[in-house]
Amino acid sequence: MNPVIPLYIDALLYLIAAIIIAFIFFSLKFSLTAMGASEVKKKKYYALTTLILAGWLVTSALVAINGTLLDFTSTPPKLMIIIIPPVLAISYLSSSTRVNALIKEIPSSWLVYIQSFRILMEILLWLMFIRNVIPLQMTFEGVNYDILTGLSAPLIGYYCLSQNKWPRITAVLWNMAGILLVTNIFIVALLSTPGPMRLFFNEPANTAVAYFPFVWVPAFIVPFAYLMHILSLKQILKFNK
Repeated sequence: MNPVIPLYIDALLYLIAAIIIAFIFFSLKFSLTAMGASEVKKKKYYALTTLILAGWLVTSALVAINGTLLDFTSTPPKLMIIIIPPVLAISYLSSSTRVNALIKEIPSSWLVYIQSFRILMEILLWLMFIRNVIPLQMTFEGVNYDILTGLSAPLIGYYCLSQNKWPRITAVLWNMAGILLVTNIFIVALLSTPGPMRLFFNEPANTAVAYFPFVWVPAFIVPFAYLMHILSLKQILKFNK
């Protein structure tokens, strides 16, 4: 049974996804313009990016709507269906020469500033908790400290990468800490789902990710956070922009 979730919680998730998509296209346009790309090349990049994003968002949504992810008893969990493709995508994008060329043109602070969206993400999780949709441990009242990444992102982006008042190693360490924090909540969420892997037995179990639109959290939003950390590290350490 699909958990009853207020529309304002759905709307907040749509807003987070929209912010991420807008950032992707804004950054893409900025990079292509800085590279002096022709209008034809720009249109090709926009079309390909639109196709990939729309294709994956629609596919993951349909998988959830069809109820495929509701089988929590299988090993490995059916949730792997929407986790493995983003992992492969992150691996490809973080090593792609085309992506390297694009991020080389983006101000390094941008890849840090965008992580502020995690403040909204933590508010979303907290609202879901108080509506008895997800368990306590998945919120900042439990063992999810990922809001620290979102709160600190503007400071790191500004003082380390915009004004250069703090050493850039601070941004490197911040990115590493951010990866650990998002990994922490990812593992906690996974261990809070029903089935053989469950270690947190307080109710409610984490089943919301098997439904649309919350399937986009593990399928799109969390992978985006990982990718931004990886690209930020590469940009700082390799391009020093």
